[in-house]
Amino acid sequence: MQIVKKIKKISLSKSFFPFWRYQFLIKSLNKKIKPYKINREILGVGDVVFALCYSQEEKKFYLIKQFRPFYYVRKEKYKFELVGGLIDKGESITQALKREIMEEIRVKTLKLKKLTKYCPVPGYSDEIVHVYYAEVEKIKNSHLFNKFENEEIKVSKLTLDQLKKINSSEQIQNVLTKVSIYEYLNKIKKS
Repeated sequence: MQIVKKIKKISLSKSFFPFWRYQFLIKSLNKKIKPYKINREILGVGDVVFALCYSQEEKKFYLIKQFRPFYYVRKEKYKFELVGGLIDKGESITQALKREIMEEIRVKTLKLKKLTKYCPVPGYSDEIVHVYYAEVEKIKNSHLFNKFENEEIKVSKLTLDQLKKINSSEQIQNVLTKVSIYEYLNKIKKS
């Protein structure tokens, strides 16, 4: 296809997520195409981890809802999401996931099983999403405030049938939630 060489990497922002402008020199293997330069802005998210949380005791899945700028800007209702977030420097994937579960829904993780990993938007982000199924303790509170992240979180307890409805819905959904439910239904529920 091509031979790619990075020419420049310029910091555009060092806020919550760093934002970079890259300049690349592209040399096509097709001799009719002359070498050319392209500029691309890349959001530096890095690795993140999420879990579809389930309580054996309650026989319910725990999904959350919280403020997201997209919902506000697009005038959408909050959508169901999974518990999770960024992997901190020096953390393993499982350490980060257990920490996020404790921070966001304040329960211990009892068991983890990997569902999938993927790159959601390779055109403008370096994000890699690691998704797990997590069996957790029974939740005590359904409205939580994570003061470290300024997150007000509402936990919903859902049945398997409710998960299936989210998965088959034609309405706008969080892609991570849809992918995770799909993976769960095809990898865990089948077995």
